[in-house]
Order: sequence, then structure tokens, then C-alpha cells
Amino acid sequence: MTEKQILINRGQNLSDILPNKEIPTNTILNKTLTGCGATYGEIVHAARNSIIIEPNVPVILGKKAEHPFLFAVYEGITKENVKAFLSGEEDGFRKIITTPEGFDKKVLPAMLETNTPIYEDYFLLLDECEKTIQDVGYRGDIYLPVEDFFKFKNKAMVSATPILPSDPRFKEQNFELLRVVPTYDYRQPLTLCITNNTIHVLRKLLFRLKDETVCIFINSTDTILELIQTFRLEEHSKVFCSDKSVRKLKQQNFTAVSDQLTELAKINFFTSRFYSAVDIKLDYKPHVIILTDVFHAPYSIIDPQTEVVQAIGRFRNGIEKAYHITNTCDRLPCVSRDKLFHTLECQEKVYTQIQGLPIEGAIELQARAQALEGMDYKRFVTRTGNRNWFMWDNAWTDARLNTIYQYSTTLEEEYKKAPFLLDVYTANYDITDEDRLRRTQAQIKGTTELWREVVGQVNRILQQNPNAEQMFLNEQLGCAFGEIIEATTILGKERIEQLGYNRRKIKAALGNVAENRLMTSEKMRQAVYARYNTGDVVICSEILNFLRELITNNGIPFKSRLDKQVVKLFFEIDDDKVRVKGNKAYLLGKKMFEI
Repeated sequence: MTEKQILINRGQNLSDILPNKEIPTNTILNKTLTGCGATYGEIVHAARNSIIIEPNVPVILGKKAEHPFLFAVYEGITKENVKAFLSGEEDGFRKIITTPEGFDKKVLPAMLETNTPIYEDYFLLLDECEKTIQDVGYRGDIYLPVEDFFKFKNKAMVSATPILPSDPRFKEQNFELLRVVPTYDYRQPLTLCITNNTIHVLRKLLFRLKDETVCIFINSTDTILELIQTFRLEEHSKVFCSDKSVRKLKQQNFTAVSDQLTELAKINFFTSRFYSAVDIKLDYKPHVIILTDVFHAPYSIIDPQTEVVQAIGRFRNGIEKAYHITNTCDRLPCVSRDKLFHTLECQEKVYTQIQGLPIEGAIELQARAQALEGMDYKRFVTRTGNRNWFMWDNAWTDARLNTIYQYSTTLEEEYKKAPFLLDVYTANYDITDEDRLRRTQAQIKGTTELWREVVGQVNRILQQNPNAEQMFLNEQLGCAFGEIIEATTILGKERIEQLGYNRRKIKAALGNVAENRLMTSEKMRQAVYARYNTGDVVICSEILNFLRELITNNGIPFKSRLDKQVVKLFFEIDDDKVRVKGNKAYLLGKKMFEI
């Protein structure tokens, strides 16, 4: 594919620099800058009928609100509505904006049924085109317009961060890459924090930004809800995500959630639905945090050269500062491009062989269909039975990201290729994200395994920091494990092991410890040592009656049996039998406390 460059000055839009204010046909437009007016120009300035395909509904709603004359296709708009629009009178050119699914299931059928010469009369613009490659692995319908895309006489793809597709039809139809080159330094400052405990770093950063508006991008609603609950943000946060995730969060009693952009809260969470194309226009500049956790949320792994750029670019009036908090893992599954494609070629060969088997009768036909349907390679085949090149590109995109997030060095190198003024910060802690994953896995296995894992982690901290307080430990592991943390600090790992990590036995042991602390308070010690000393031989009933009176007078809720174990809280006792005038007695040894 040949490449051409076109310069843009600060303050200019694409309509100022494109010939006839239009995106040329058979072009992949790398506009470089987010928000420089590619779709705006097609909607307002391009003198032609247009179909603009956007990756998500929030984008469409935003464009519709800005340009009421647009015909927007999304949930609730039917094929019949499209047909009615096509049959109505229209001043000027028709401008249709739709999702990929809306194009395939509503717009295209409506035009074919009304005999509209869609491929000749309409310009097709595939906006944020990298999403077709990045999302097709889990959202197959995003690919639906691609096959028809090549049938259009006039067409283009556009993005500030395009991924060049490998589909040979781009070359066959003489596509050209048109790159917009700014004449000024447009790079954004960004702090990359590589850590082994993303939650701890995020907590510290949110505390530092407690008086600011913060927007957090992370591709995991489960992780978002966990963060909100862990940081107790229920009253101060909103979540913006897909309608499916909205329902999921509401079922879990979190209601400050929407699939459309609304007024922001103090702390806002966005999933990939809002990573690209959505215009967020504010009269202030928020802080933007990208959060990646390769252990708990593999889908939160995102591309510094595309998705990070797009997330920050959502804010049309700029941001205060950007941060990417992430961990890395050298055990992420990685494969080279050559090996990946060799594997896919082998799978394709077998798939094609089965597809070409001679068939005799309905039973064999059904058996072959079942065989093809059960093959993993089925995902890499289009509806017409051809190679889905975009799925191949998607497989490599995912594999490449795993390679990037294996080490801090590989991630830093990738960021150096992205348009950022980079500041790198590293932070490592005793308790890590991997430890958090082990706690989650242990919780699934049961109470005993959870206690075993958390006790071990608390003990590891205490070995490094013997004076660690309960509040610090709760911060490191989470308040949800407060009971286990308290038990470990009081009883110790060895004692809990002796109790078999049995919660009932541990609670009983903690009760004894609590009683003993009250029993050996300073006031009790002074009273006992004022009456008895080392070397005294005391009749058992006498000292026990004295201790019972002390316990009652001091209001101590002692429920255990009163015997020599209580005396041993204050003195060592010789276990040989001692008698005074025929009565059992104790020979009091060394004092257990210094007064």
C-alpha cells in the first residue's frame, strides 16, 4: 500500500487540508490527531450521500445530538424506519450513521429492498477502523460490513490510530494510506507506573487526587465493582459501560451506571465501549487513569499505540494529566507472528479438507457440518466460507500485546513508539497482584484454603515488618480479610496451623486471648503482686477465691473455668504436689510480669 502525507497546523481541521473538504475514496486515513474533524467533515462538508459506521452506540447518540439531521440507526430503529427515511423527501444529501450490526441487519436490507443503488450512490466511511481488528475476536458482528465495504465504489477507513489490515483486497483495489502529519509537537504527557500491586498504587493516586475529577478506563466490570467496593466509592462514582454490563451491575445493587454518556461524578469508570470516537466535552480538565491488571482482568491489557491514545483523546477540551498503572507477567502466553500464522495455516488446511469432502446423503452432510462447527478455526472463516483476514490480524494483535506486557522493558519500548511525553515510575510491594489472585482462587476452594493463604501472606508481611499495624495490613490485603488478619496478628501463624485453620477453634482461641488480656491488665497485676510474691506457698482455694473477687470487682467478663491456668497468668507454678495442713497448695515461682 502506497503512503502519502499531508501536513496539518495547530488549530486546523481536516476540512481545512483535504482536497474538496472530502476524504478521498479507497483511502485509509490516518488522521494522527483525535478530534480533528474526520466524521464532522463527512457529515457537514462532504457533498455526497454517506453511510458512517461507528463502533458503538454512544458515539452515534453524541453525533445525532450534535447534528439532528443525521439518520441514526441503533436499538429501537427498525429496517422499516430506514425504508421510510429512504422514501421520504430529503433536502441535500442523505447522511446515515449506524453500528456495524445496524448496517448489516437494517440499513443494507432496507436499501436492497427499496432498490437504492447503495454501492454506487453512497460513500461508506468506516470510522475508528482499528476496532474492527481489535474487537472482532469477541464481537464477531463488528466484521459484518467488511464484505460489503469492498463492493462500494466510494469508501474509506479512518482513525487516529489505524491498524493496517492484511486483507489482500486493499492492495487489489489500490488503497492508499493518507497520513496526517502535524507540524507541531502534539504529544501528551503520560506517567507509566509499572508495579506488582496495581490496587495499592491506584489507592495512593486517588488519595492524591481526592479533590479532582478522575476518569478511569478499564475493560472489566467485575474489577470496576471490586474497586468501588474496596475503596468505598459507592457514593462518589459512576460507571459507563455496555447495556449488558449495566444490567449486570444493577443486579449486584450498583445503580450509578449507564450505557450512555451523562454528567460525570467525582470518580468515573469507563469500559472499552467508551475508548474510541465518543466526544466527552467538559469545561474542566480531568485526570485520566488507564488501569491494567494482567492477572485479574486479562481484557484490561490494551495497546499503548491505539487504545491508550484513543482513551485520552475522548476529552475534547484536554486533560490535566494521564497515568497508566499496570503490572506485567513473564508467564503470559506468547508466540511469534510466523509461528501463529503457520498454526492458522495448518488449521485452515484441515478445515478446507473437511469442507471439501465428497458427501453422499443427508447424514454425511449433517456430520460434516457438525465437524466444521466444532472446529476452533470456524471463527476464522467468513459467512461465505473464505478466510477472515481481520480475525487473523486480531489473533496477532492479541499475541503481540501479551509479548508487550511480559516485562517492564518491553512495555516501555512500546510506549516510546506512541505519541507521549513519557515518565516511567516503578513501585514494588511485599503483597502483589498475584497474591490477590491467589486469595481469590483460595476463596473459591473454601474457607480453610482462604485462611491458609491469607495467614501466609500476613505472616510474610510481619516477618518484614514486625510492628505492622492492623490498619496497614488491611490496606495491603483488603478490609474483607480483617478477621483473618486480626487472628494472625494475635495468635500467630504457627498457632493457627495447630488449630487446623478451623474458624470455630480460632475464634475460641481469640476469645481466650481477649480474656487473658483483661485478666492481666495493669490494675490486676498490681493487686495480685501486692498480695503474693515469688516463693510463697499459697493454698489453692485461697488464691483462687482472691482472683475471683478481683475479677468481679473489676467487671471482667470471665466465663472460663477458674483454675491454676489463671494463676499461671501471673506466676510460674511448680507442678509437684504441695500441701499445707492437708490442703492443696501452689508454690509460686517467677513473676510473669515486671511491675
